[in-house]
Order: sequence, then structure tokens, then C-alpha cells
Amino acid sequence: MKNILLILIYITLFSCESKNEVNDLNESIELPALRINNSFSQPYRILKTTISEANQFDQKYGNTDLTLGYVLRYYFYTAIDLDSDRSELISMDKSSFKLKSTENPEELVIEAINEIRKMTFGSSEFNSFIEKYFSKCVDISKIVNDCIAIEIYDPVCGCNGFTYPNSAYALCHGVSDYKKGPCN
Repeated sequence: MKNILLILIYITLFSCESKNEVNDLNESIELPALRINNSFSQPYRILKTTISEANQFDQKYGNTDLTLGYVLRYYFYTAIDLDSDRSELISMDKSSFKLKSTENPEELVIEAINEIRKMTFGSSEFNSFIEKYFSKCVDISKIVNDCIAIEIYDPVCGCNGFTYPNSAYALCHGVSDYKKGPCN
């Protein structure tokens, strides 16, 4: 009986400790997710970034009137944890995906969304978002996960408002129309 009581106390303490860790993390997130999905152990994703200023995510997302932060937080159920020691995406099932270290918020958000696009639930979020904002510009069926393209910098501006290193990269991202030169 004494052993059972000790086990129950241990389980109670351990479960409370895990909840406190989640609560501590929630309190440290400067830009919380604007929507949640209760189908997972964690109801939103977390983008950890070395970027320390929240206002850097106020830039427009491509050719939309939405900000980078809003797109990520609302359409992709992702909170943004600023000033972390590395860039990584933590999924709703708590899997971790290392992201390229960058201080460019647009690059970071695009890379995070590309990771989310490969996830089971994330792919439907991505498809809905593209259908709503870029249906005449991006062909989802032509997106290549592991794009292999020549490394020649000859920038093009996609019809979605993003600059790609060259036309091959634009095509790998399903962009159907682009013009020579970087986007302004």
C-alpha cells in the first residue's frame, strides 16, 4: 500500500511539473499563436528564433496585406518565441525541426512554412492559405520538396511577391509567373 501511495505521489508531482514547463514556455512566448488546434498534445507550433524584436515580424508577407507574424500565428497555428539560442520549429506533436540560422524574418517564416507544408496537418493549412491568397500564382502540384537547382544568382520576383535566387528556385516553389530582378 505504501508503494502504491508513493507511486501516485510521484505521478502527481511529475504531471504537475510537465504542466508547469508548458506554462513557463507559454509565458515566455512574446507572439502567441492566434489560433489553436486541440487535436494534438500541444495545441500550436512554436517557432524559436534568434531574432529579438517582435516588430521585425510586422513586414508584409509577399503580395498580401498580412504581416509575417500574422500569417504564421493565424494561418499556421504557430507561436513565435523570440531571442532563443537557435532557430527551430517545434510541431504540435513536439517534434523539433532545426532551421537555418538567419536574422531575416522573411527567410525564417518562409522556411518555417515550408517545413509546416510537409506535415500531415500542416499541408492542409498550406493548401488553404495558398488557395486563398496565391491561387493564380502558385501551383501546389508543382512544388518540389527537395529542390535541386543551379546556384547561380540571377534573381527573379515571383508573382507572390517573393524574391527567388533564380527562375529554377521559383519553379521549385510552384511559382507560375515571375519577372527578372528582385522584388522591391
